[in-house]
Amino acid sequence: MRGSSLVAAGCFAAFLAPPAGGGQQQSTTPSTSRRVAILEAATSTLQTHPLLQAQRKQVEISRAVHQQRSGDFDTQMLWTADLSHSVTPLTGPARLSFQQAGIDVVSESLNLTTVTGSFSKLFRSGIQFGPALEMTRATGNVGSSEGVNRARVSFDVSVPLLRGRGKAVVAAPERAADMQAAASQFDLSQTTADLLLSTAISYWQYVGAVRRLVIAEDSEARARDYVASVDLLIKADKLPRSESFQVRANLAGRSADRITSEQQLADARYGLALAMGLSPTEGLQIPLPADSFPEVERQPVPDSPAGIRPYIDLALANRADYLAAEKRKQAADILRISATKGVLPQLDVLMSAGYSGLQEGRAAWDYLGSLYRSASGPDLLFGLRWSRPIANNTAEGQLAEADATYRQAVLLASDRERNVSSEVSSALSGVYHGVRRLAQAREAVTLYEAALEGEKDKLRLAAGSLTDLLTVESRMTTALVSLVAAQEAYAIALVQLRRATGTLVPADRPVTSIDRDVFFSPPSLKLPD
Repeated sequence: MRGSSLVAAGCFAAFLAPPAGGGQQQSTTPSTSRRVAILEAATSTLQTHPLLQAQRKQVEISRAVHQQRSGDFDTQMLWTADLSHSVTPLTGPARLSFQQAGIDVVSESLNLTTVTGSFSKLFRSGIQFGPALEMTRATGNVGSSEGVNRARVSFDVSVPLLRGRGKAVVAAPERAADMQAAASQFDLSQTTADLLLSTAISYWQYVGAVRRLVIAEDSEARARDYVASVDLLIKADKLPRSESFQVRANLAGRSADRITSEQQLADARYGLALAMGLSPTEGLQIPLPADSFPEVERQPVPDSPAGIRPYIDLALANRADYLAAEKRKQAADILRISATKGVLPQLDVLMSAGYSGLQEGRAAWDYLGSLYRSASGPDLLFGLRWSRPIANNTAEGQLAEADATYRQAVLLASDRERNVSSEVSSALSGVYHGVRRLAQAREAVTLYEAALEGEKDKLRLAAGSLTDLLTVESRMTTALVSLVAAQEAYAIALVQLRRATGTLVPADRPVTSIDRDVFFSPPSLKLPD
């Protein structure tokens, strides 16, 4: 019987061969000379993803709105020119008085030419002032037949005393629009971080899918070798024919696993193409990944509240979505303060100083000469203008709206802070447990490899069984898959921590490139002793 066992041991050469790569399986998938790196995938996302392009347009819209609000303080230039001709019938007594003066007319005609111009500027204090000019020429058949040219030059000032006074009120729309534009830029940075997170997750899932397919192909190859070896033993009458069912069932299961892994690889490739902003057709051309999973950093990751707090502070200083919420809260506060002044009555001080000129004649130079001929003055004007709606519903409604908007912004910013803190804690926990899981998964692979070698030794000594060998080999394959899952989870946890702490991309400027290290290491932070 011992001799039969030795013969059987010789026929089990395939079983006794060590697993390829010692746990680091070599792919039987056809390789290509070109590989896609995670930095290349991230760059594609930055350049082509439609959501990023749409958010960039939103930034442009916000800046255009701010430009519109700034236009309220542009210098306004106004010029008008009017020509009029009027004919007024005269009454009998009027005609008689004109006849006595030697003028025989039945109606009075008047040609009036008026040119006005002004420059005015509204300052952010609410004061508005600027020069104004009015020039008129009157010609007619009575009194001004030779033409009378008049001109008036003035400098007008309007100073608000109640509503519309001060930068906090007048410049509020402009300042709020500036805050909204900054918030829109933060939104762009947050969208960039979210999309890069999605790309990194898809990339690591793609790497994991490739690794799992390699494991499945190697497992199927071993199962095929087992079938060939058992068939030889059955032909040599060293094993009963019933043993063939076990190894063939094992082969069928491994083939099914390999087919499932192929589908998972196709799904992962399409998912990466979508994250990169590519079309489905372009997704078919994505090559195999170039980067391997990141190695575990030696930097300690905290698992206590005292250690987590610095990471939360880091996130609150860098997270673009939290900074955007704070900007919107500031914008709402600006408009709320402005609205509190809007319920006041309008009371303005009006002042004007200038002079008037006169020149007779129909020539063009007579018209222009009225600016400095026979000038008299100065003319002075001082007045008050007061107005207020009876019910004041518009202003009070605007105040109620602005106050509610501000309170809403405060709640949203507070909720965002709460979510950021939770995301940081969860991401740190993911990295912390990912390190531990990865260590255990590596140990499991090492032990199962040793156990498989032990089962082979038992077969050499005729103390083992085919069932035990297949069972241990199956468990080793499962351990290899678990190791890939642990590596994938750790890689994803790293980039999730980067995103949670706001250190994946800068929040205050457009992102056109990214550092490769952000996908392979946690954020640097000096932890408390």
